Amino acid sequence: MREKSKTGMLRLAGNPKAVVGVAISMIGIYWAFKDFQFFDFKESIQQVNLIYLILATLFLWGSVWLRGLRWKWLFKENDSPTIASLYRAALIGYFGNNVLPLRLGELLRSYIISKECSLSKSFVFGTVILERLMDTLALALFTLLLFLTYPLNEAIRGYVVRGGIISFVVIVVFLIILYLIHIFQSENKILNIIKKIFEGLSSIRKGMVIPVIISSLIIWSIYLLDVYLIQKAFQFNLSWSQTLIILVLSSLVLSIPSAPGMIGTFHAMVKYIMVDLFAYSANDGNSFAIILHAYGYILFTTLGAFYFMKSQFHNYALEAILDMGSKNDE
Repeated sequence: MREKSKTGMLRLAGNPKAVVGVAISMIGIYWAFKDFQFFDFKESIQQVNLIYLILATLFLWGSVWLRGLRWKWLFKENDSPTIASLYRAALIGYFGNNVLPLRLGELLRSYIISKECSLSKSFVFGTVILERLMDTLALALFTLLLFLTYPLNEAIRGYVVRGGIISFVVIVVFLIILYLIHIFQSENKILNIIKKIFEGLSSIRKGMVIPVIISSLIIWSIYLLDVYLIQKAFQFNLSWSQTLIILVLSSLVLSIPSAPGMIGTFHAMVKYIMVDLFAYSANDGNSFAIILHAYGYILFTTLGAFYFMKSQFHNYALEAILDMGSKNDE
């Protein structure tokens, strides 16, 4: 099993998408940290107010439980796993995204839930896609709020608008294709898998639509609060609209291929905002980007790894996900 997992990791490492993602991350790391000064960074970290950092960490941790609750609402009532199971799986998914290429954490958490609750992996993955669509909707609303509250320059405004239009078109086309495949009568194995994914996408109960939307907005409001608390820890005194632009633009870079954990791309975007838009020093931009990324990365990776190793399916899950990724490469 270890040999198969090792082979799977090697083949995933050679996946063109993974290679491109790592290359983009390396460019981002170079741009973000080309003027990095360790002693200046150390001095900035020593001045961080730990109370704000601890509060941000606790709020972020709580948002995962809320994600578990929202995810539960996306299942049919008779198929719904417990909030505790979904909370653990969400953390396992974060762990997978932080250490594995190609965002395989989404498949990893789908596999864990499908095994624990005896559900179809494709069906569970459909609910994961639906959950991500809810995040996209919430991000779109926060982006609209940004347009109304902050005077973005034309270049950034154009980037955000084009990105929003492309994302919307891709999502609509994707859903149309899934629906057409769903109504197409066939015994083909691949088509049946896609049909199961569509069932997961459409599994949300009508009475839960409003709670799902409200919980999505609360989750993203927590993310906004966390960015605000982290900047307060650095004593920057950014306005809420400035905090919002950091959240929106750093979230939009998720669509760019990168190394696991958004390393490089996230830091480059946050530094660009702090230095080029808000006129802070390069050291302030670097230090803020590092902490804003690290506090969540460490929390999610540590807790996710803990729950992953406690799962009775962890050996089989890793092997299955790596094998799936290797097959996709072929």
